Amino acid sequence: MATITTQTDYPDQLVDEVKKAAIKAIIQGRDQVLKDQYPLYMSKKEAAQYLNITLGTLNKWIDESDIPYKHIGKVYRFNRNDLDKFMATK
Repeated sequence: MATITTQTDYPDQLVDEVKKAAIKAIIQGRDQVLKDQYPLYMSKKEAAQYLNITLGTLNKWIDESDIPYKHIGKVYRFNRNDLDKFMATK
C-alpha cells in the first residue's frame, strides 16, 4: 500500500488555532475521564489523588489555604466541582 504525502504551507495562525483546539479537546477528554473516576464528594485521600498532590500537601492547604472542604466530626469531604474551581485560581 502506497502512502501519499503532500507538502503544504499553512498560515501560522491556522496552525496555532488547530493546536489550541487539539489541546482543548485533550483537556476536556481528560477532565471527563477524571470526573467519571472520582465521586462528587471525596475523602482526603481521593481528593489528593484527584488533584495529583500528596496527602501532606492537602493537609498543608487545609491548614494554610482556602481550599474548600466540609469537616464533620473526624471526616473531611471535598466537592469535586469546588476543587476544580479552586485549582482554576491557583
